[in-house]
Amino acid sequence: MRADADFMVFVAARWPVLVRTAVTLGIRPEEAADATAEALSRCRRPWADVGGGAGGDGLVHDELVREAARRQRLPEGERAAAAERTTVLAPPTLEELRDREAARRRAQRWLALKVAVPLVLVVALVTVFLAVTGGEEDHEPGKKDEGGVGPAEVERQENPAPGVVWYADGGLHLAHAVLEVDGLRDMTVVGDGVVYGDDEGRVVYAGEDGGREVLGHKAPGVPVAATDETGLAAWYDPSTKEVSIVDAVSGDVRVRTEVDDNPDVVSVDGDVVYLVGTDGARALLPTGPTSQLPVSPVALLDVRSRIRVFQLPRDRIQVVQSAFNTTFRLPGHGARLAPDGNTVATADPLTGAPVLYDTRSGQQLDPGVSRDEQVLAVEPGVRSSVTYVVRSGERRVLRTCQLGTESTCEDVTELEGEGADRSVVLAR
Repeated sequence: MRADADFMVFVAARWPVLVRTAVTLGIRPEEAADATAEALSRCRRPWADVGGGAGGDGLVHDELVREAARRQRLPEGERAAAAERTTVLAPPTLEELRDREAARRRAQRWLALKVAVPLVLVVALVTVFLAVTGGEEDHEPGKKDEGGVGPAEVERQENPAPGVVWYADGGLHLAHAVLEVDGLRDMTVVGDGVVYGDDEGRVVYAGEDGGREVLGHKAPGVPVAATDETGLAAWYDPSTKEVSIVDAVSGDVRVRTEVDDNPDVVSVDGDVVYLVGTDGARALLPTGPTSQLPVSPVALLDVRSRIRVFQLPRDRIQVVQSAFNTTFRLPGHGARLAPDGNTVATADPLTGAPVLYDTRSGQQLDPGVSRDEQVLAVEPGVRSSVTYVVRSGERRVLRTCQLGTESTCEDVTELEGEGADRSVVLAR
């Protein structure tokens, strides 16, 4: 694949610098090559989305930071000298990086098996007990557990907007199917399905086959944060005062930690979760519940592909590429980043109309909507694209645009039905 070829050119060119950078981050010299290869193996799949260049450098740097957090670290005063003395051998091959990915997947499956086998034995014993005793409660066939959801009704149908997942008038439109779902309020694509929050505050994973699983609960008005990059979802449950980080597809809990300041979980980027509460903004690292780092400024809006965006006073947003010390201050109120971090959507402070910027240059892009059209939903996508739901007169249309100084747009389908405009949701 072209993306793999580009990635391996980067690895070959940057390998010595990356290994020594790992040491300056605190990784011991004897572990630096292994740690760097491990970080690179986590970057291979998302490389195509960030498109190399500055985005690729930032992706790799952030994975090195995460890898350093997982290992025993050198004292800070010894790192520079140790980096200079580090001997750098040949870089890993593409096959070696793929082997590392496969090893991680095997380890995850083995962990799941270690948990699942005892549970199967317990279930078997309980089944025998109930068969003998008859149980103590009668359950109606097909009845849902309290707070649960059953499978969604599925209609096989090709999505008229490839790559776009959307919800309108009770229909969740995935790549090859439409699921009947009530009360969906927000969602993020994970795998072939979505993680969504509903009107009752449930956090649910729905697959393209219609299968659904309740992962947890949150406040209904606060979106669940998730990412397709690692398959993680995170939310705050005000009833338990806990932040949960869960593998959306398997339901495995990665981290569950109590917090006291009623935070919003604003983003999951890689395996780092970003919170904003009365105690300020911070990053919750995958090393454990106590691993939290403060983030400044405190008005954090979104994080994607290691790009951060903050709200500033006087109706401005700040876009930060921390790996390259690049910052743009741009007019806008609120913000959502594209999954690859290359585009940010915000709102004009005076009119509320959508405004889009290229985060690499700070350049404003042609939004692809006219002044007499009402934008019901907007979601920036990878490779400088954006999707809208637009109302023009009595029509509601799904529009996709390729952004630039003169954007190219297409109305791909008209949304039928008489549902409220607020029921239209685009997936992140």
